Amino acid sequence: MNEKFFALPVERQEQIINAAYEVFSRNSYKNASMSQLADAGGVSKSLLFHYFINKKELYLYLWEHAGRLFREAAGKGHTQSTDFFEIICQRVLANCVFMREAPTIYLFALRALFEENPEIKGELRHNYKAAYSQGIDNMLMPMDTDSFRPGIDTRLLLEEINGYLLSCYWQMFSSGELAPDFLEKDILKRTGQWRMVYLKERND
Repeated sequence: MNEKFFALPVERQEQIINAAYEVFSRNSYKNASMSQLADAGGVSKSLLFHYFINKKELYLYLWEHAGRLFREAAGKGHTQSTDFFEIICQRVLANCVFMREAPTIYLFALRALFEENPEIKGELRHNYKAAYSQGIDNMLMPMDTDSFRPGIDTRLLLEEINGYLLSCYWQMFSSGELAPDFLEKDILKRTGQWRMVYLKERND
């Protein structure tokens, strides 16, 4: 990536990046051309190639940029907790806030998550798995495990919860419509059920 892109005024950078998010949120990686991306961003195709070597470099930059924005948004609503399910809820609810505040970026991220083009798929999956693994470790570190029933594998439980979330994201991706209201209500309902199933009974 050419560092001259970052020498542009911030407003100009945002114009180009936001336009790229818009194009990629409505098109697969294959169907979005550099000509479309340049036109949407108000720059010439040659200039866009000057900033980004090719479409793949631009796409990966957008993917990393979206991840950074989400982590920043998630951090704002984060409160210190050792409660496993409270941590889960905080992250999912932050996800829903991000859907509402940046729907185009979120739709792009969904498309990227399920992108099947071999030119880009491998790097996206590798990046996602690394972020997921780090996120799991960060969640387990402060967690209080004494409240769980004996024999519960919390890492396996997290994998099951992630599978549920991926199914929700797949439905949104398939329909092309975000559903933060549904996800908020559903995660709160499921969290109550998970507490009854996995936590020790309290003697209040």
